[in-house]
Amino acid sequence: MPNSQLRTTIDRLKYLIDLKARGIAADFAREIGIAPATFHYYLKGRAPSFDVLKGMRNAYSVNINWFITGEGEAFGDESETSETLQMDLEVLHRIIKWVEEWLDREDKFLPPDKKARFIALAYEYFTTPKEGGDGRDVNDKDMNKWLRLVV
Repeated sequence: MPNSQLRTTIDRLKYLIDLKARGIAADFAREIGIAPATFHYYLKGRAPSFDVLKGMRNAYSVNINWFITGEGEAFGDESETSETLQMDLEVLHRIIKWVEEWLDREDKFLPPDKKARFIALAYEYFTTPKEGGDGRDVNDKDMNKWLRLVV
């Protein structure tokens, strides 16, 4: 299926379930080490946790870059599909966790496609090296400011 038809992480998740688990979400969930009842929330728009991303990569060789951005190939090593984008899963995990906790704390909702775009932009910002240094730390001040702009 062309990436243009898989616009959101939900679309890509459903595609993976169809392809790797014969369309059975519970089987897919168990294979990646997630309880089916918990996994259901990801199909409804919750941003996948670090454990879900790691489970998909380990169980099915899912390219996490592709899953998050829709760019590159669905399977295989991230370095093979994108020389310019190397995923730092620890930074990604911190951003996803921060966004989910902020939305819960503020009792706000962000549609899945908008949440995915926000996470991708935040990831890009926090992994782009500052002049003469390393990437930036995920911090409350910047994240609060940005989320208030988009929610």
